[in-house]
Amino acid sequence: MEQEDVGSDSGRILIMNNQPKIEAYKSFYQQAKDYYNAGDISAARDAFLKAAELANDISVHATSYDVKMEYHKLAVKIVEFVKKECVHKKTVTEAVPETDSMESKPVFKPQEKSSDDTKITFADVAGLDDVKEQIRFKVLSPMQRPELAEKYKIKAGGKILLYGPPGTGKTFIARAIAGEVDAEFFAVNCQDLISKYMGDSSKQLDSLFTEAEKHDKAIIFFDEFDSVASKRGDGTSGVDAEMARFVATFLTKVDGFKPSANKMLLLIAATNRPWALDSAMLRGGRFDTQIYVGVPDQAAREFLVRKVLDGIDMEEDVDLSKLAYVLKGYGGGDVTAICERIKLEPYKREVSTGQPQKITRDDCNKVLTNSRNVITQEVIDKFTAYRNGTYSGE
Repeated sequence: MEQEDVGSDSGRILIMNNQPKIEAYKSFYQQAKDYYNAGDISAARDAFLKAAELANDISVHATSYDVKMEYHKLAVKIVEFVKKECVHKKTVTEAVPETDSMESKPVFKPQEKSSDDTKITFADVAGLDDVKEQIRFKVLSPMQRPELAEKYKIKAGGKILLYGPPGTGKTFIARAIAGEVDAEFFAVNCQDLISKYMGDSSKQLDSLFTEAEKHDKAIIFFDEFDSVASKRGDGTSGVDAEMARFVATFLTKVDGFKPSANKMLLLIAATNRPWALDSAMLRGGRFDTQIYVGVPDQAAREFLVRKVLDGIDMEEDVDLSKLAYVLKGYGGGDVTAICERIKLEPYKREVSTGQPQKITRDDCNKVLTNSRNVITQEVIDKFTAYRNGTYSGE
């Protein structure tokens, strides 16, 4: 079975079965930079495109969603660079984004707010109307109609658990909530909260909540929540002891993180494994509002397909509604990624030939043939059982 170990930077990604492709990708990428620095733009362009092709192939065959998306982004970034920069000389170290390492972002600072043109709101979320409705009542309505919220003694904010298969848009929804209420958004990968030093995890948690509480409207989004909130062991020594201490500290913070009349404080946690969470996390007053984020329906898939491909020249026999139909069962992230790869095909041809190109049915079929849905029926059945209260274990 293919195994993957995704580190904090792409240089530490290990995909055993894909390792030769990764080495080839790195080799072509380095060759391309060397050619570019030497002024051989034609050779640099060919090497960059080969590196992009390899990155795309790694993405297609990766079993990890994170690896799949990272290498897809690398492929798109390289092709973008070729089109914009392989026509005149520029220092590669200034022009080409380094793909051997990922920029580290402060974990406990709110992310920079987007402009009105780039802000994500519910209008950008495909489908999931039931999810939006629950969030409107839980978060948005108390802020928009404070007099009614006061009448029923309802506070804006609280704690929400988003759960569902990977790639269904949980992170996107969290960002959309922040966009709707113009809140400070703290995106926290829960792996970053775990420290090998005893007690450090709890200190980091203290720092995070202290920073968030400085703002009038703040959202803390905990991604991969099960990595820090899973069922505890005996808690007597080593990692189990540290995790038990961390969970206890987290629960104390959650219990003390309460909405007020003049502040909107919201905790959102996301997980692909809700059954692995410690039951203490899900009790009343904690993450007792649990919202299932499932795969998009036909209308939502068509929304995503058109968002990516509308406005791009395509042959008359390319039917976007049919494309959305054959993507049934895919998560929203994968639908978007597949469409991005489809438009990459004519883009590469035009970069290479200099002649205008269109999306063809062959482009669609080529990408679809090399795409594999990580959300299997077994995964859907597991979530259905969990939602119905009949899930008995992993």
